Amino acid sequence: MRTGHTHQPLTYDVRLLDEAQADALRLLDASRSVVNIALTLLWPHLDDFQADRVGPAWKQVGKYMGSPQYHGDRQWRCESEVVGRILRAQAERKQAFDLVVPILTDGFIRPKTEQRPAGKKRVAIKEAIATLQKSLEEEETSFVALQNVVEQCCNFFFAHDRFPSTYEELQPLPLLKVGMLTYAGDDGSEKGQTYRLVLDLDGGVARFRFRYPDEAGVWHWRKVDTIIPLPEIVKERCACGKLMAPTLREEHRADVERFAVLDFIVEVEKADLPTWESVERVLGVDWGVHTLLTATAVDEHNKQVGRPIFLNTGGFDGRQARTRRQIDELKKKVATYEHERDALPPDHSKRLWFNQKLALLRREIDRCWRKYERRNRALAHLASNVLLLLCQVHGCSLLSMESLKTLKSTGRGKGIRGRWRNYRNNSTIRGEIWRLLRYKCHLIGLRFHTEQPRGTSHTCPRCGHPAKTYREPSDRKEAVKWGWWMYCDDCHYHGDRDYCASVNIARLGVAYLIQMKNTSKARSCSIADPLVKPVSYTGTGAVLLLPPTGNYPARTIRGKICYYPGWLGSAFLQSSQEKSVFLRLCG
Repeated sequence: MRTGHTHQPLTYDVRLLDEAQADALRLLDASRSVVNIALTLLWPHLDDFQADRVGPAWKQVGKYMGSPQYHGDRQWRCESEVVGRILRAQAERKQAFDLVVPILTDGFIRPKTEQRPAGKKRVAIKEAIATLQKSLEEEETSFVALQNVVEQCCNFFFAHDRFPSTYEELQPLPLLKVGMLTYAGDDGSEKGQTYRLVLDLDGGVARFRFRYPDEAGVWHWRKVDTIIPLPEIVKERCACGKLMAPTLREEHRADVERFAVLDFIVEVEKADLPTWESVERVLGVDWGVHTLLTATAVDEHNKQVGRPIFLNTGGFDGRQARTRRQIDELKKKVATYEHERDALPPDHSKRLWFNQKLALLRREIDRCWRKYERRNRALAHLASNVLLLLCQVHGCSLLSMESLKTLKSTGRGKGIRGRWRNYRNNSTIRGEIWRLLRYKCHLIGLRFHTEQPRGTSHTCPRCGHPAKTYREPSDRKEAVKWGWWMYCDDCHYHGDRDYCASVNIARLGVAYLIQMKNTSKARSCSIADPLVKPVSYTGTGAVLLLPPTGNYPARTIRGKICYYPGWLGSAFLQSSQEKSVFLRLCG
C-alpha cells in the first residue's frame, strides 16, 4: 500500500451470501485458532515487535515461528499478518505504558466515601500527562494514548489496590474472540493461493473464491465462485481507485447468530490541498453546550463572514438516552436471570426456561445497540456533511475545529448537568464525526486543523479578555462554568457562548493561517496570544437583527429619532411608512 501522503484506504464491508456462510465461518474458526496459539507463543517477545517494524508483519512473525497448525504457506502468511499487526499495536501501547509508569501515583485516585464510590481524579491525570509530554524530546505518543493507558492503570488499581508493575500484568493476552483473516499475505487477487477476487464493475458484482476446511477438516477450494452484489459506492470507488487485499471477518448478533463479511479495501487518491497562499477564509467549529456543533466563518482579515450556524439535534439526545437506559435495564434482567439459573441444580427443568428468556433478552440488547449505533452514524454523517457544505458556501479552505481529546465523561442521566452531553461528545458522536471529517477532507481537498479547548468558551471574541458565562442573559448574579450565555465585563459584549467559542476557534485558525503564509511554519497559539486578533462582526455586512444587544437594550425615542444603544456606528433611516409601522418593521 502506498504512503498516506497521496492516497488513503477506504473500507466497505459486504455480507457474504448464505450459500458461502458455512464454509467461510469454518475458515474463520480455523484461522482464529492458529492466530490465538501464535499470540500466546509470541507474547513474551512483545518488545521485539516494537524495535523492528520494517516490512510486512508476517515476515517479522516468520522469524520466530512457523504455523502451529499448517494449512498451507500462504494461509499461514495471512494468519501471521494478523498476529503481527496485533503484536505491533500492543508493543506501541507498551511503550506508552513505560512512559507513564514513573508518574503513577495515589493522587490519581479519588478515595471512596459514603456518598460516592472510588474514582479517578481526571484533573490531576491531565496535568501529569501534560507535564510528561513537555519533558519528552518528541511527542511520539499522543495525549489520548497516554491518558488511555493511565486510566487502564487506575482501573487495575481499583481491582488490586495497587498499580501494575509490568505491561504484561496490566494487559491480558489479546486473543481473538471472533474470526478475522486478512489476505494481505497472499499473492494478490489473480494469483492468490488462498483466495481469488474478480470485479465485474459493468455487472455490479464481485466473484470471490477461497480455500476452506470442510466438516472433516480437509481443506479445499470452493468449486464455484461466490457472487457478491456490489453497492453503488463500492463500484464508484473501485472505478477510480485501486482494490487492495480484502479482509474476511466474523460478526455476531446477540450470541446466537454469526455471519461472515468481506471488507473491500479501496485505495483512492487524495485531492490536492489548496496552497496556504490561496486560503482566505477559515470555518471555526465548536462543540456546543446546548447544540451539537456551532460554526462561524472568518476571513484572513479577522472579519466574520455571514451568520453563525447552530446544529441542534433536537430530541436526538433524549432518544439515545432512553435507548441506553433500556439497555441497562435489560442487562440487569440478564444478570438476575443468570443468578437464579445458576442457583438451580444442573438437571432442573426450569433451567431451559431461563435459557430461553436469556436468549430473548440478549437478542433485544443487541437490537438496541444496533439502533443506537445506526443513529450515531447517521448523525455523524449529517454533521460532517453540513460542515463541509458550509465550507463550500463560505469559500473556506481551512476547517479549524475544537479538539476535545481531554474531555472525559463522568456519567449520564437526568438531572446530572453536563454528563450526558460529555458522554455523547466524548465516546460516540465526536469520535465518529472526527473520523468522517478526516477522510472526507482528504477526498475534497480541504485543510483540517485542530485547536486545543483552552479558554475558547470563556474569552471575549471582541476584546480578547476573559469572560464569564451565565445560565440566562437576564440573570448575571452568579457565573457558572457551563452557562450558555457569555458576558464580558471589559467591553460589555455578551452573546451565546457556543457562538463566541466558534469565533475564537476561527481566530486561532486565522492566526495559524497567517503564520503559514508569512513563514511557512506555524505553531498552535493560545487564545491569549498576541497573534490572535479580535473579530469584527458588523464590518462585513453580517448585521444583527434589531434590537441590538447592549447594557440597556430598551429603545429611546426622542421626537422622530429612535436611538438603539450598543452600536458602535449609526445610520439615518427614512421611510414613507408611519412611525408606529416603521418601528414595528425594524424591531
